[in-house]
Amino acid sequence: MRATFADFTVDPPRFGNGTARYRRCRPDRERLAIGAGGRVEFDFALDGEPPEQLTLTLVARVPPLGESPGRAPVDITVNGHAVIRDFTVPGGARPREAAFAVPGEALAAGVNTLCVHGSAEARGLLWLHRITVEPSRIGACARALWEERLEITRNAGAGRVQLARVRFFTAAARPKGFVGHGRRAGEAPAGYRGTAVPATPAPAPAPVPVPVPPMAPRTVGQWRAYLAEYSATILRVADEEELGDVSDEQRAVGWLGYEGADEESILALEKRLGTRLPPSYRAFLGASDGWLNISPFMWRMRTAETVGWLRETDPETWSVIRGGAAGAGDDTAFMDRALLVSEEGDAQHWLLDPADVSEDGEWAAYIWASWYPALGDRHASFAALVAEERTGFGDHTAHEAAAARPESAEEPVARGRAETLRGEARKAMAPCPPGTPDPRTAPARSSCSPIRRSAR
Repeated sequence: MRATFADFTVDPPRFGNGTARYRRCRPDRERLAIGAGGRVEFDFALDGEPPEQLTLTLVARVPPLGESPGRAPVDITVNGHAVIRDFTVPGGARPREAAFAVPGEALAAGVNTLCVHGSAEARGLLWLHRITVEPSRIGACARALWEERLEITRNAGAGRVQLARVRFFTAAARPKGFVGHGRRAGEAPAGYRGTAVPATPAPAPAPVPVPVPPMAPRTVGQWRAYLAEYSATILRVADEEELGDVSDEQRAVGWLGYEGADEESILALEKRLGTRLPPSYRAFLGASDGWLNISPFMWRMRTAETVGWLRETDPETWSVIRGGAAGAGDDTAFMDRALLVSEEGDAQHWLLDPADVSEDGEWAAYIWASWYPALGDRHASFAALVAEERTGFGDHTAHEAAAARPESAEEPVARGRAETLRGEARKAMAPCPPGTPDPRTAPARSSCSPIRRSAR
């Protein structure tokens, strides 16, 4: 096969075995800039019968959009056959390489058309540096079935790789096994051969009933109801040391938060960030501007005034991760764009990812902790992260005996909670009737002062 490529790193661009056409694209020094809805079509020729597979390689980068990370997903097709849909080039300060397999059924003898089509919803530009089409990297063999690569970049909890065996499963009638090589860091490749072994179907496990978690809140009203129930649970089972920052007034109304941020404050935050907040987190701020003890390891959440990009709000943590150990590249790119919504916890941070957005506008949420070697699990939204931590809190405290409240304290707690759910936080924090006992068994007092935030 003749060398087939489009190189946009030179001016004018160089083409091998083909020509290119642009729409809503422009050569920009050492790259081709593709805007929202833009496309580049590259015609290349195949002599004789099409191969069973080709490898398509893109070298590209998505630059930041002002202070926010850019996002420019693309669809890649060959002769109208989809190679990949809605592909997002990983962020970072340098171009990234991505390789895709083009199946033989998508190819034709003679002229073929490769199209890279930018999404109309793109936020920013895709900088395309180079396209290459070449014979499959699987290698020369009579009939290659597939190529797999297993790359281990981190190892938690041990000084050696904890991997003893690798198995591949295939639906082929008479598989002959597989061959390949392995290579440890800094060492030469070592070959291996895999032997085909008939698989014995394992008996289907008995279905395990899965408890249905509470619906993740999305509106201000749903958050108030959800957080009121969560507050009651925490106040019932947590000890005094864990509730050190919780005021008497918050205990009295059964609410570990504050008054919600008004629309003006939230709009000011969005203007400062240069983007609209995801729905569930926006509603959370509207229900309570800040929060205490949202999980056993997260003690204080930020307010609308203090939420910000990690690199600006906590530059010390950002710089530690940014210049961290080798192999942390994925975390580094994420930290460059992460939104920090937590304020103080057990050496952990709650982060939202503006580059991972669902169809309903939610941002993926993560926990990063210094005592864990990488990002924690991905959560579909801020609300999903809170729900997961609430479940963990329930597991953490299920074995602990709950201290009973004095019966005489139930009425003011219930009344304060109901007023908070109606959005009447100030009314809920109004002076208590003389002689009302403290819900935490303290002596009766004549009044309650408004909830105030205290420094930890």
